[in-house]
Amino acid sequence: MVVARCWQQWIKKVECFSGRPRNTNDREDRAIRRVATSAPTTSLASIQRHLPPSIHPVPSRETIRRRLKVLRSRRPLKRLPLTPHHRQCRLDFCRL
Repeated sequence: MVVARCWQQWIKKVECFSGRPRNTNDREDRAIRRVATSAPTTSLASIQRHLPPSIHPVPSRETIRRRLKVLRSRRPLKRLPLTPHHRQCRLDFCRL
């Protein structure tokens, strides 16, 4: 049992990735997550623009999408929120 526990801890510590190395580190991933959770309706392009200037090169939109998917920090909108004008138009239509 002790050997199995030690093995599991060692596996968690060692990150064995095959393929191309990541172009963002943990600090940059946290910055992406912070920007995405501050305003959940933001687009990937606006998240890309609001990242701190210390991240160079700026990650692509596809990279940001993958990081948010892994971090599970963003839920897609089910529908767009109504503006006050649209809400009023819908009320007017219902009253007819």
